[in-house]
Amino acid sequence: MLIFNDDFSRMQNYESYTKTNSEQKQMKYKLLNIVESVFGDSFARLKQETRDAIDMICFLATNNGFVYAKDTYFAEKHAVSARTIRRVMKTLEDAGKIVKTHRSSSKHNGRGAAVYFFVDHPSFAHWQQYFGFDVQADVQAENAEIPCESKSEESKKVSTYYLPNNYIKDHFMYKTIPFIKGVPKLINQTFKDLFKESLKDLYLRVRMASQKVCQSVSITLSKKDIQSIAYESIHALFTYTKTHSMNLEEQCKLVYRIALNKFNELVQPEDKKDEEKSIGVAPRKIVRKEMLPDWFQEQQETVTKTKEDVCAESEEEEMAKMKAILAHYS
Repeated sequence: MLIFNDDFSRMQNYESYTKTNSEQKQMKYKLLNIVESVFGDSFARLKQETRDAIDMICFLATNNGFVYAKDTYFAEKHAVSARTIRRVMKTLEDAGKIVKTHRSSSKHNGRGAAVYFFVDHPSFAHWQQYFGFDVQADVQAENAEIPCESKSEESKKVSTYYLPNNYIKDHFMYKTIPFIKGVPKLINQTFKDLFKESLKDLYLRVRMASQKVCQSVSITLSKKDIQSIAYESIHALFTYTKTHSMNLEEQCKLVYRIALNKFNELVQPEDKKDEEKSIGVAPRKIVRKEMLPDWFQEQQETVTKTKEDVCAESEEEEMAKMKAILAHYS
């Protein structure tokens, strides 16, 4: 139902039911009590802003029994959403305490803002006669139960699309060992059949070793380095357990030590590595093994002979000088 502009102007100019402030106050509390009775105990649990908005709605309806302000107006005034205002008015409408109509829009040929009439206001009898409201019919139409019947059983549709085997949970691969959470995919695929659930504890010890090294050296290891060392450490543990029987605690301690040593080698500075290499390996003497020509060998022999002769002459001269010095002092 639409309220046209002429009718809406008559509604606004209609004589007010409340004449004094005390009458207006009494009417407001009367409408407010009706709203509280609809909400029941849940009214006290509403936000204070929502209760203030309901109080303002009841106050505006005291004069002529209707409210035509928009939902957004109350929402902006009391810092609530327009949806909250609409939900409150819908609750009152479902309870049969208000009647909702719309006034015609001034911008287009359709309905505009909503107008709410309070059924328990004394002026409602006039509006009901003027607009021809049928309150009982509206309430019964809204609260009428829709009969429902069980659907007739139909034959199930058979799909013609066959899923691949990896989507079928009944195939034989579905009953294998489940994917262990918290462990990288490669380590899972390689070692989950060997270590079962203890694989998670072993990988946790490797992570603890990486954290200890990172804290001591103040460095951050990449995810790829951690996973590669974890793979190597667990593989070394598996090789060791082939010939030695170990319980879970011993396996965790061993994989921790293996991973710790590998992480220390990874983060060791290059200078220290070069020093260790230089200390551990003695310098080798380069020996030339290629064949020399005959003339080069003869030249080398003459050079060595001249050096020997020079050395012999120099020794004889020194001996002669020493003898001369001794003869002078004697």
